[in-house]
Amino acid sequence: MENKYLEFDIVVIGGGTAGPMAAIKAKQENPNLKVLLIEKANVKRSGAISMGMDGLNNAVIPGYATPEQYTKEITIANDGVVNQTTVYAYAKHSFTTIQQLDQWGIKFEKDETGEFAVKKVHHMGAYVLPMPEGHDVKKVLYRQLKRAQVKINNRIVTTKLLKNEQGAINGVLGFDCRSGDFYVIKTKAAILCCGAAGRLGLPASGYLMGTYENPTNAGDGYAMAYHAGAELANLECFQINPLIKDYNGPACAYVTGPLGGYTANSKGERFIECDYWSGQMMWEFYQELESGNGPVYLKVDHLAEETIQTIEEILHTNERPSRGRFHEGRGTNYRQDMVEMHISEIGFCSGHSASGVWVNEKAETSVKGLYSAGDMAAVPHNYMLGAFTYGWFAGVNAAQYVNAVEDSELNQSEIEAEKARIFAPLNCSEG
Repeated sequence: MENKYLEFDIVVIGGGTAGPMAAIKAKQENPNLKVLLIEKANVKRSGAISMGMDGLNNAVIPGYATPEQYTKEITIANDGVVNQTTVYAYAKHSFTTIQQLDQWGIKFEKDETGEFAVKKVHHMGAYVLPMPEGHDVKKVLYRQLKRAQVKINNRIVTTKLLKNEQGAINGVLGFDCRSGDFYVIKTKAAILCCGAAGRLGLPASGYLMGTYENPTNAGDGYAMAYHAGAELANLECFQINPLIKDYNGPACAYVTGPLGGYTANSKGERFIECDYWSGQMMWEFYQELESGNGPVYLKVDHLAEETIQTIEEILHTNERPSRGRFHEGRGTNYRQDMVEMHISEIGFCSGHSASGVWVNEKAETSVKGLYSAGDMAAVPHNYMLGAFTYGWFAGVNAAQYVNAVEDSELNQSEIEAEKARIFAPLNCSEG
């Protein structure tokens, strides 16, 4: 095990969704900057979208919705617990982000005229844009990272952020989970894109790997931000979701809804007005379970064969391709059976609720030189498209910020203390 010393202008922590976009946009803003992307797995297949995505939940596309309408929609869905400035900033930039992804080669569903085929699931506007071939998202991102000449270090677990005497970020510490090498990285700015904190609650299955969230999204970003002095926001608005029972993957009523599927009680009756996630929807779901009308199901068995085949193609090849094998093992056939649902364990995830590290409309946290984007940044209901958008904001603004930042010395006592903490388990003879 060796000590590794690196120096970069910007360090992006997390190579899932927001992180790659932040790194790419930082390099595009200033190609002369030294930008490092750190990932504890491998950027090629890491993060919550490692196996792709079946659609955009919150696409604000002209002709279908406006930024003002979307901001109102999310404010209502989240019972008013939102920073409307950040939601509105996302909504204004949403279509630009979609156009960029489309240009890069990420495939969205389009109609016969070549326009985006937007579907309605929300209460007011139409925001859902299907991605039947969304399994290639990570491949597309990786190509763009290489084109932008972003330096990538895989298998590095980041554990601590360092600050200078003025309270601004000036370093990142971590270790290689394969070799055990200890990393000290000097930087002028850091961008946290570490995903959700998905292990706050134990799933009903009892298996830690069976969480709704990617099990590697363990809340390390929240912890690093907190210990660096960054403000957190809306932690009381944690994430719970209606899931396929025993599978802990999303039932995807928002995917099947535009095709005629819906959430039903044991009698096959629809009881939820709108399948889009909201506090009201989860309350209705819980009430139905407690009323004696449960279990609750995803109902698609009434649909035509062609429609069911389309649903299977989307749900069994993108995001969680193990879903098809799970149904096969249980003997569940969409043509004959409703799919039983349940409620997930709790987790922190602003992408699906509102709980995260406080950021403003520039993706700046309350700590100077520290930015955040994606599921761990408190931009309510931002989902994958919001992660890309705020990653974009973070990359551009961090690149502009570091132009005026001078080098500062790292705190050696903090470095030694963190190294001792990381490797302490190796010095234990027992326990």
